[in-house]
Amino acid sequence: MRKTIFALLINLAFASHQMNAQTNEEQVFKEKYLKQMEKNAVAEAQAQLLLVRGKYRIDNEMYKTLFRVYYNRKLEIEKALLLTGTALNEQKDLAVIISKYDSIANVYLQAIKTKSLIGDKVLDAKDNSKFASAVRNRERLKLNKEQIDNLIYQSKLMADMKKETPSLDLKAHERKLLPTILTDEQYTDLLVILNRKTASDWATNSWKHIKERGIDQGLDSTKVYREIYNYNLAKLVRKDRFGNDMPKTSASLARLVSEQPGALRMLQSDQARNVSNKPEAAKTKFAW
Repeated sequence: MRKTIFALLINLAFASHQMNAQTNEEQVFKEKYLKQMEKNAVAEAQAQLLLVRGKYRIDNEMYKTLFRVYYNRKLEIEKALLLTGTALNEQKDLAVIISKYDSIANVYLQAIKTKSLIGDKVLDAKDNSKFASAVRNRERLKLNKEQIDNLIYQSKLMADMKKETPSLDLKAHERKLLPTILTDEQYTDLLVILNRKTASDWATNSWKHIKERGIDQGLDSTKVYREIYNYNLAKLVRKDRFGNDMPKTSASLARLVSEQPGALRMLQSDQARNVSNKPEAAKTKFAW
């Protein structure tokens, strides 16, 4: 009986030793596998970013953000594969992981294409607010990181405010906040950038109507265009910045102020005197 008990104890001890050894081996294997998965994730992220850098120009901050996306994607997939069997639910879980990270990666890649990825933040490509426009022109305006972050925050906040209050006066909202984020010079430069095309179109149309009315004798088209362009640009920028509160001014706006060009006064005078006998195309009303 004693021999039997002794033999049983020895067997139990041996079995316990085997179980402990097996557990240790499993732990060592698990640690090695996890390290290998991390190496695989790093390699995958680097390979993906090599392709991205071949197509797009990205800075270090963007690189780090995208690296983390691709790294986490590969790591989670490998972990899921380790645990996934043949069960339908487990396969669906794996598909969800892949879909999630592919979606995240696609958002960033699309943002890069539209130049809407700023650091680790995505700017809505359809956002045409002045906050977003300032961010898109950040290099020209020489914005710092704090200004960029603030502008992106305000652009997203304004989009939410617009959804909640469709009647929100967006221009008034921008006029109130932009001077607190941008310097006087930056604000004026932004409005110049945004209004150049309109000012140019108006100047081109003015010269076209001057010729149609036959009052272009002795005028230099290039000089007239430039004078009317500068005049219109100054008016547009001032109106955009101050709305109807026109008496307000700024040091940066002072350099834009220009008197109404003589050629434009002549055009307006001719339009006022001779409306009925002029072509329909020449009856355009001008804001200034």
